[in-house]
Amino acid sequence: MGVLEKAPAAGAVNTRVLGASAGADENTTTTTIVLAHGYGGDQSVWDYITPQLSESHRVVTFDWIFSAAAATGGDADDAAVAPFDAEKYSSYEAFADELISLVEHMDLGPVVFVGHSMSGMVGCIASVKRRDLFRHLMLLGSSPRYLNSEDYKGGFEESEVETVLHNIETNFKAWAHDFASVVVGGADSAAAVAATDRYRAGLTGMRPEAALAVGRTIFLSDNRAVLGLVEVPCTVVQTKADAVVPMHVAEYMQGEMKAALEVVDCEGHVPQLTAPDLVVEVFERILGRV
Repeated sequence: MGVLEKAPAAGAVNTRVLGASAGADENTTTTTIVLAHGYGGDQSVWDYITPQLSESHRVVTFDWIFSAAAATGGDADDAAVAPFDAEKYSSYEAFADELISLVEHMDLGPVVFVGHSMSGMVGCIASVKRRDLFRHLMLLGSSPRYLNSEDYKGGFEESEVETVLHNIETNFKAWAHDFASVVVGGADSAAAVAATDRYRAGLTGMRPEAALAVGRTIFLSDNRAVLGLVEVPCTVVQTKADAVVPMHVAEYMQGEMKAALEVVDCEGHVPQLTAPDLVVEVFERILGRV
């Protein structure tokens, strides 16, 4: 059972500490891992891997303000249920500032940060701002840019992104139902079906205005320039087939950041739900080198 902490910032709520040294004296030395979920998820996407990771590490999870869980969790406050501030979250900067606030407030650093999907780039930006708070970055299924251009292939044409954003704005529930299957992948395996149902619940539970605002931030941002500024050691973690982030994006990030690249032997964008044992194996291998 985790220790529930009061959120240090409006954008990161329902913070929990699990495992080694959870709730213990602040002078206790142990590796602290901060797990940050991506779009459509909440901290429950880590539920299948936290039991194993917390056996030997302190694990911190939380919900981003845009998640369905943010307004219903243990420390939901006025910020979590107020109208979503689309202007504030029109870039990853605000998320990065709130991640920094979380790590500082809880006196966690330097931490091993695991950022899934959009949170990977949030972690990169935060590490540039506050190098001292981060020991290592694990970037799981992350991308600095989703749009294709002449010199870069992010995986999506501009027309495809326009269609996605239009569907979020005009028919969010139907779009979310279908998009969940694309994100999770894994065909019709039992694990994929269960993971799709779980991810779909979080995605469809988002407030539509938050889903649209954060969707715009994700799909229209270009954070490639940040990669070369990151000084914290990094490992890019990628599945062998991801409909959202192609392998060549992971390889691009590896080159720009001089990072290590670990490939999880499974398909889909949310391997912590579909292949948790494989993800833990990769994470523990990385942690053994940190």
